[in-house]
Amino acid sequence: MTDDAERTPSAGRRRPNIVLIALDTQRADHLGCYGYGRDTSPNIDAIASEGVVFERCIAPNIPTHPSFTTLFSGKEAITHDIVNIGGGVPVADGVRLLPEILRDNGYATAAVDNMGRHFTRGYERYEQYQWDRSDPTVLRKAETVTNLALPVLDDLVAGERPFFCFLHYWDPHTPYLPPPGYEDLYTDSGRDPYDPDNHSMDEAWSWEPFKWYFHDWMPGVTDAQHVIDLYDGEIRYMDDDLARVFAALERVREDTIVVITADHGEVLNEQLGYFDHHGLYEGNVHIPLIISWPGTLPAGRRIPGLVQNLDVAQTLLDAVGIPQREHMEGLSLFPVLSGVRDGNYDTVYLSEATWEVKRGLRTDRWKFIRAIEPDPHGRPMVELYDLHADPGEQDNIAESEPAVVKELSDRLDAWLGRRLAETGKTRDPVAEQGACASAIGQPRPDEVVGAGATPLRDRVGSGGGAANIPDPSELNAGR
Repeated sequence: MTDDAERTPSAGRRRPNIVLIALDTQRADHLGCYGYGRDTSPNIDAIASEGVVFERCIAPNIPTHPSFTTLFSGKEAITHDIVNIGGGVPVADGVRLLPEILRDNGYATAAVDNMGRHFTRGYERYEQYQWDRSDPTVLRKAETVTNLALPVLDDLVAGERPFFCFLHYWDPHTPYLPPPGYEDLYTDSGRDPYDPDNHSMDEAWSWEPFKWYFHDWMPGVTDAQHVIDLYDGEIRYMDDDLARVFAALERVREDTIVVITADHGEVLNEQLGYFDHHGLYEGNVHIPLIISWPGTLPAGRRIPGLVQNLDVAQTLLDAVGIPQREHMEGLSLFPVLSGVRDGNYDTVYLSEATWEVKRGLRTDRWKFIRAIEPDPHGRPMVELYDLHADPGEQDNIAESEPAVVKELSDRLDAWLGRRLAETGKTRDPVAEQGACASAIGQPRPDEVVGAGATPLRDRVGSGGGAANIPDPSELNAGR
């Protein structure tokens, strides 16, 4: 890619199709194409080998609702106003989303998704789903989405218009309950998930807001590695099912841009907040971004610099030759693809406001996190990590590096002040809306929680069942 002529459809040529596949809660570093040691993603890796892998794509606004709004609007959360999950604030007036823009420019638009809200806007066809919960030990999430997606794709491919299709997969979001063949795919047969002498899950079982939810779908588990094995099993199950989608696209592959990304990742056992996606740590904010367009984008290209999911909408409009008039704040990725620069940013600014209320920033070297409300896990109000020396963010050096803390805090303040001025706001919406979640799961006072609890398969038929993916309305049970 060297100039606009190479990426803009020529006169008389139909614009390319776009298939945007979102893998909910997918850490970048648990995919093979991002260097993971387990073979969790051979089909995604094959698409990556045909396209471009952005090695350091950041989701600046987490979790799901703010991140997807940023993805589709090309605008940062201060502009679009969606800063948390189900917080009750509508998307800001005048903010238009990518499917609306594409529809208004002649695209057929369809989605297989279940978020509802403003995420339905712009779609001529919006297929929602519920998972089969007849077996409480299994949630067949991926195949539910694919079974709806295949006839949608058949109709779009047969149509006369170019199409945009959004497919939202909920693997590997909790609960990690993959089907048979995947639940023990990565499990070491010599490990006992319920070993009472294994204390690696003690912190997870001691955190009141989540312990009853965890008790619904992994009661009695004491081995944190077993839960990570289940997370990886979910990824492989989803990846195997995605092979059906990729096969359905083969007949139009050279005319179709495929984007694979995520809304956020997941903290596993490396931070407090086990097996959820709160905390502005790399496990949560570093997401995959893969863009493949055979014959147009270079195959096997890897981009090392910082980019954001904020950039995706602008990039896709550039790719299909539609001028955007929405004042998007993301930067097109084409200058990166053409070698003008290694990445789009030196600094990425971060926010979250669901379980925790925090802002932060990430540079090549530093991660700076500043709490607006006290941390529910009791962490300090200020955190600083040297990502070169401590990529796992285990050593908070804020107290020993006051000069760095001041520099980054001043930079965050300056950015925030500028953004508020640009949007005409007088108060940070993250601080204004605050936390909207405090507890999930129904207490069962007569049951043991943690070590010694009856395993899920043994509870079936006795009133115990698996948890479904939490709806936003369930996240404030304790407020």
